Amino acid sequence: MKYIKTAKGDVAIPCLDVRIVPIEQVQANNYNPNHVPENNMRLLEESIMANGFCYPVVTIWDPDLEKYVIIDGFHRYTIMKDYLCAKELPIIVLNHDISQRMAATVQFNRARGVHQVELMGDLVRALVEQGLSDEDIAHRLGMELEEVYRLKQITGIAELFKNQTYSKSWVIVEVDEDE
Repeated sequence: MKYIKTAKGDVAIPCLDVRIVPIEQVQANNYNPNHVPENNMRLLEESIMANGFCYPVVTIWDPDLEKYVIIDGFHRYTIMKDYLCAKELPIIVLNHDISQRMAATVQFNRARGVHQVELMGDLVRALVEQGLSDEDIAHRLGMELEEVYRLKQITGIAELFKNQTYSKSWVIVEVDEDE
């Protein structure tokens, strides 16, 4: 195992020890509370296809099961297995007991954080300024069109809506009062 020296001590770098294993030797854990909506799964699939498989799945070896059990990366594993029908999977293997594994799963999930609305609005603005259509932005960011519209609205810039097609919100109907 390689380490990096820091002010707080040595930090292990297991990501330098990636293994490619048959995907049938890998299985999910039974305690991960994380759920990803289908549209985000499709975005993850698109990301893997466009950018490659950049983050190996974090596992432990379970000698009783004779399988690698996932600590982090269940959704990447699912994309590779179920969506892309891959036969192999890049993994790293930690030497954690069950309590360390459970804590690591939650730490990995929570450390990813959430996107801040204002920053996402700025990102949408930048993509509009690059000439992308609302549909392209929605597709690339894994959003519904309505989300793109809302993010354009929060930026407060009317310029983002200049090419938008609007429908009439109401129509005047003449009514003959003699009837």
